[in-house]
Amino acid sequence: MSNQDDQLARFALAGQARDVVKAWVDGAQVLSLVTALRDKGWMTYLAEPRTLDALTAFSGLTPERVADLVTALEAHGVVQQNDGAVQLTDSFAALAADDAYIGLDDALDQAELLTRMMRTAVEDPGPLPLSEPDALVTARATGGKATPVTAALYDKLFLPQIPELAELIHTDRFLDVGCGVAGATTTLAGLFPDLRGTAIELIPTVAAETRRRIDALGVSDRVDLKVMDAREFDEKDVFGSAFWAQPFFPAETRQATLEMILRALRPGGILFVQEMEPLPDEAGRPSYTLRKLVAQGWGVPFGRTAEELADEAVAVGFELIRIAQTDFGRMVLVGRPI
Repeated sequence: MSNQDDQLARFALAGQARDVVKAWVDGAQVLSLVTALRDKGWMTYLAEPRTLDALTAFSGLTPERVADLVTALEAHGVVQQNDGAVQLTDSFAALAADDAYIGLDDALDQAELLTRMMRTAVEDPGPLPLSEPDALVTARATGGKATPVTAALYDKLFLPQIPELAELIHTDRFLDVGCGVAGATTTLAGLFPDLRGTAIELIPTVAAETRRRIDALGVSDRVDLKVMDAREFDEKDVFGSAFWAQPFFPAETRQATLEMILRALRPGGILFVQEMEPLPDEAGRPSYTLRKLVAQGWGVPFGRTAEELADEAVAVGFELIRIAQTDFGRMVLVGRPI
């Protein structure tokens, strides 16, 4: 190969890399645009069809700028235009709606947090704890809200795949360990009027939001919120079922937390543990590698398989019941021996 041919080949290779970088830039720009417009109220305003004139008056921008913004949003699937009116596409309308399981605001706030936290992946030494506001963003973006949509997901998809949970809720108390904003517990409380539960959350700012949601849903008489280190919870032999939000517990806390849950369950009680980050296929691998870096920055285990979670529980005295395949991923069921 001549020197000129070599230079041309290098130019082509650099062009391939520039295309990759451009795709990253495009994604970052769309995210920034949608977040900025969300902050200015566009996503709420466009839940209903609006003319360009109305949108111009609402935004205070020039008609030309509004038209260009709408064109960009339409090109990226955020809005649609029909008969001279602009509104959110069906998918973004569902995401922005009040009854969304995890809403647009939560998704955008989490995106900003994850982008910022990625910088910690190159810092030394080791993990940096989340601030309380960051912990609240994470809790809101992962825990979901108790809405009719969420209730339908649980009632039609999730609960039929692990019928043991519904059976135990009817007869025994339920324990939610590391509840976050208690999306699971409050949803179950709405589905089962006889639920009596205790939810444990460590972070006061997160717990304050959890309390607000519990009160707003009118289930404070049936869901007892504890703001404390789960390892210090001392009720024994009283719960029939428990859920452990294991991805958010650092390695040094996990054994003691599991030992607490084992004591809290009555003999025959069941702990439910969700596998959150299974190994992806090749298409999902790029995103997986980024999430792993962020988790390492937070100092929590990442990607433990259902089998590893089962072994972790068995090591402190639980018995494996089964690993269930659900529409929410694999769920480990382990029981306190009778």
